[in-house]
Amino acid sequence: MSDLALLSLFVATPEQILASRKRTFPHWGRGLTENQYLARDAYLDIQEHALDGKMTTWVLAPRADPTTLDFKCACETYRRKALVRKEGSLSPEERISYGVASVFTPPAKRKNGYAHHMMSLLHWVLAPRDALSPFPASWGQPPPEVPGFGNASFSTLYSDVGEFYKIAGPAGADGGWVIRDPVATIWQVPKTNTPTILSGEGLRWLDEDGVEDIWKKDAELMQLDMTSSTSSKNLFTLLPHEGVGAFLIRRATFYLTGQPYKLPSKWGVCLSTPGASDMPQFTTWTLDVGSTPTTLIFTRLRATPTSFLLFLDAIFEAARECGAERVEVWNLPKELEEYAHSQGGKTAIRDEHLNAFKWYGPERDEDIEWLFNEKFCWC
Repeated sequence: MSDLALLSLFVATPEQILASRKRTFPHWGRGLTENQYLARDAYLDIQEHALDGKMTTWVLAPRADPTTLDFKCACETYRRKALVRKEGSLSPEERISYGVASVFTPPAKRKNGYAHHMMSLLHWVLAPRDALSPFPASWGQPPPEVPGFGNASFSTLYSDVGEFYKIAGPAGADGGWVIRDPVATIWQVPKTNTPTILSGEGLRWLDEDGVEDIWKKDAELMQLDMTSSTSSKNLFTLLPHEGVGAFLIRRATFYLTGQPYKLPSKWGVCLSTPGASDMPQFTTWTLDVGSTPTTLIFTRLRATPTSFLLFLDAIFEAARECGAERVEVWNLPKELEEYAHSQGGKTAIRDEHLNAFKWYGPERDEDIEWLFNEKFCWC
């Protein structure tokens, strides 16, 4: 029996969750004290994106001692509603997906294949087991089945280690998470202090309540967009409401408290025009204080070329107000690229937070299309 066969994947106990967070603090604390860092996670635990069992911490631990605090590594998952439209179907269906985050192995335990093995085992708790290849005999028995899991149509993650997760498939080789369109367009924030004249352009700033209201409407519109899509591929998307988009605001506001950045009062902007109530044009954003330089990043965008230029002026103003030096958007729609570049935007492939997905079905990866592949669903 291999050493890895002595290990399996388990839902973390409260003591293991605390130990996991203390392990990550020296690496991900970003200027917080340990107590502040633990308080941040405790605060996020009770937000909508995590409530009702939507967030789970997993540990790779010995089968003989699953509750040990000397576990090998850990990760988190977030259960999220998604839409899927299969090839040949006329309408999308609501499905379950999982976002994978906070994959961490302590330095002293690295170079042993633990994270790779944990991520391979994760498929066996997230996906229906009949959607996976046979479990490798050299790994012993599959992880224990967990009530409420085993129902994913797909999972997503954002890699900071290149294609590491691609080779963490259900059988331990290829067949893991596939990177898809890690494209960003970036602007340097103009120094001018000329404010956007909102009333004259029909624009309205959005506070936290405002962006949550518009995300609810956007989730409905995403379903309509998917229904009307002429793509012949299998389509999927995450949805921005029910705490998913709000997570990025909650996380940012906690980091900003006591930090040398101004807490934004504006988290988006929308265009209010006659007859536009059923098809709003808007953008939402968050502040990424961990980036250098500090960046205001679009989380969701629904715009025409005309409204996009207005939104760009607005986000520049919001960026100046909170001290951000850069503005970024992921996977800008093709029809807006020309307008983005005319305002100084530069489009390139990102080298961090690489969007990746794992599809749990017989369809080939090249026949899968990720719609609305933007920042709002990052975790």
